[in-house]
Order: sequence, then structure tokens, then C-alpha cells
Amino acid sequence: MEVLPIGTKQIQYQGVLDDQKFYNFFKDTLEGLGYSVVENSYVQFGGNNFNIKWTARKVVDDYMAYRLTIIIDYLGLTDANAVSDGKPVKVKTGTVNVKMVADVLLDYMNKWTVGVSKLVRPVYDKMNQDLITQRKNSFEAEVQDIKSTLQSHLG
Repeated sequence: MEVLPIGTKQIQYQGVLDDQKFYNFFKDTLEGLGYSVVENSYVQFGGNNFNIKWTARKVVDDYMAYRLTIIIDYLGLTDANAVSDGKPVKVKTGTVNVKMVADVLLDYMNKWTVGVSKLVRPVYDKMNQDLITQRKNSFEAEVQDIKSTLQSHLG
């Protein structure tokens, strides 16, 4: 498997926050775009601070896949009271930091690593360079759209 780094996007938000709703919204957004999301770790530290790590993968074809490595940090979450529609409601305030590292995976199933396929792969990659570049650009735009969607959800 060959990993082509695309880049990193970061989001930081501080204010009123529903950590569970944001978690579900983020995951539903990714799954709605065709990603399979795996939670690698969920760590609570120092009270209401959480660190969550995900790997999201989207198969493009039998040779290429998109991968997002995601870290979500909730920091300093505290309970607070607010008024919504004239009624008191409990909310949380704090900070959420999201880091998304995007990579394109070539030969993610390792089919082109042995025998004749191993010799043909460089030729295949060269012949399909325009397609690979197009898909890299498309993925980069998709990651930017995900970032924009999350930012608008947070406010």
C-alpha cells in the first residue's frame, strides 16, 4: 500500500456545546458521505476532558481509497444553564478541537505487491496519473466541505 498525504484540516470552537450531538452529527456526516468510521480510542482525562480517535475510510475503487485520521478533543466541558423558548435548559460549555489528517491509499488491498503485478504497477500508476491527481483534488475538496459543514454546525 502506498500512502499519498493530502493535508491536515483543523477546527477549534469554544462556547456552548453539546458534545454528544456533535459526536453523532460528525459521525453521521461521514457515514452519509460513504465513509466507514472506526473508533480507535476514547479516553476521558481530568474530569470532563475527552480525547477520541477515529479512522474513516471510503473505498473509491479496488485500487484507491480515502482515509481520514481524526482526533476530537473536548476540553474544559462544564455544565451551565441557559434559556431556550423561555424555559431553562442545561447545556455544556467548553472547547472542541478537531484534527483531520487526509491520505489517499493506493493499492490499499495489497494486490499489486507480488509477482507480475508488482512490475506492472509503476506503469499503471504513470498511465493513470491524471486520474489519481483528479481524485486527490476531489478528496481535498471533500475534506474542506466536511470542515465547513462542521464549522457551520458548531456556529
